[in-house]
Amino acid sequence: MRSVILLGSSVIFLLILALSQRIMTSRPSDGPSVESFAQHLDSFIPKRMQELHVPGAGLALIDHGEVIWTKGYGVADKTTGTPVTPETVFQAASISKSVTAWGVMRLVQEGKLSLDAPVERYLTRWHLPPSSFDKSRVTIRRLLSHTAGLSVPGYLGIAPGNPLPTLEQSLSGEAGAAGNVRVEIPPGTKFSYSGGGYTLLQLVIEEVAHDTFASYMRREVLQPLGMGRSSFEWTPEIQASTATAYDQFGNRLPNFLFTEQAAAGLYTTAADLAKFVCAGMPGPKGEMAGRGVLTQETFLQMVSPAPATKGQYGLGFDIQKLPGTLRMVYHPGSNRGWAGMIAELPERRRGMVLLMNGDGGGILATQVVFAFAAESLYRPILWATLCLGALLILLVGGICWQVRHGKREWRRKTKRSWFRIGCSAALALFALTWWLLWFSDVFSRPVTGLSGISAAESMPWIFRWFSVVLIFWCFAGIAVCFTSKLNRKAAPSG
Repeated sequence: MRSVILLGSSVIFLLILALSQRIMTSRPSDGPSVESFAQHLDSFIPKRMQELHVPGAGLALIDHGEVIWTKGYGVADKTTGTPVTPETVFQAASISKSVTAWGVMRLVQEGKLSLDAPVERYLTRWHLPPSSFDKSRVTIRRLLSHTAGLSVPGYLGIAPGNPLPTLEQSLSGEAGAAGNVRVEIPPGTKFSYSGGGYTLLQLVIEEVAHDTFASYMRREVLQPLGMGRSSFEWTPEIQASTATAYDQFGNRLPNFLFTEQAAAGLYTTAADLAKFVCAGMPGPKGEMAGRGVLTQETFLQMVSPAPATKGQYGLGFDIQKLPGTLRMVYHPGSNRGWAGMIAELPERRRGMVLLMNGDGGGILATQVVFAFAAESLYRPILWATLCLGALLILLVGGICWQVRHGKREWRRKTKRSWFRIGCSAALALFALTWWLLWFSDVFSRPVTGLSGISAAESMPWIFRWFSVVLIFWCFAGIAVCFTSKLNRKAAPSG
């Protein structure tokens, strides 16, 4: 009889394990609507803005390739009290790199650039300085994917009223603390984020297009995508709608300017940037990804992992593999006084844009994009949680049954008691640790990056319930460890 029970338990164990694995690797369903996600953000974003001293934010949500929801939160300027709208202009910071990549790939598409040609082939006004590494291996593809081995991760910008250096001066390190752009690790060997590499691409565009970078990008990318309130120059028209920047304590900052427009200089609105995200997916009327600026094949190449990036970066975009068949294509941005994030789920044709005028917005952007990705995985996680919970009960129950009915190893009562106590203690410790990490604002820094904010508060409903169910199963397992009445009743008397 015992052999039959053990065999049956093993079969059930394997079936549950296979079912949970199947659910987690299957294609997720559409999940909650974008409108329900927007309602979650409506209660979440204002609270976080207040805690992080972020005065204003512009948000846009995309579903099936079109912008379906936009909203402004807070104020563009605390002195005047001007409210943020979807048309308020923000600095996009490093999100500029994704837009710049479109400009570069358009030249590649037209045959004016070759992805794998040495960048030196296209340069006349400035050249990479000599180094111990082979600069002929610095190619357009490697510059786009941050694998060219170049220096200068980012730029601080220049305060208004001070003269901006030329592009050549910036590349030569004459623009302040950033230093010169040079090859400092072997090209093509690993991912090393370089804003300097995108400044070099800015020069390449000007050399090949025989135009200023801002003018080329406006003509070839921004205008064709309908981004009429976006520019790589801080023109008087853009200035009139630009929000005011604030530091992490809510103090006003100047609007720092950049010669390095390709790396950090885009001015845009949430509504305009959402059009850019839409352009990376098929539209509701049969439009192809690329929307005429790029071919669909070119865009797919951009959001595919590039060599030497360990699958985490394409050509101008970060890439995150999600459970099942989903990917998230995204790019964060952070300048002094500004923060933002764009994200897209290509397989789901959903996307989001979040722009803010505060240093603390980087934390908020990370939390929102985490929730954006998690909301799309609610059904697989729900079913996998139930399956794994059943698996946990089966395991603990099987072990306890063996403890109570073993003939040799667990014959003595003390051994059985200590084993049950050990199992219960392990489950209780796991449940307590999970609660501290996800529900306690004191221990949430590893997850949210900020003490005082619990991770559960930033997550959509399914992840909160995931945690609740997991903790419930832990206590259920503890109960199983100490349940012996049924076994005693079933045991023969005498």
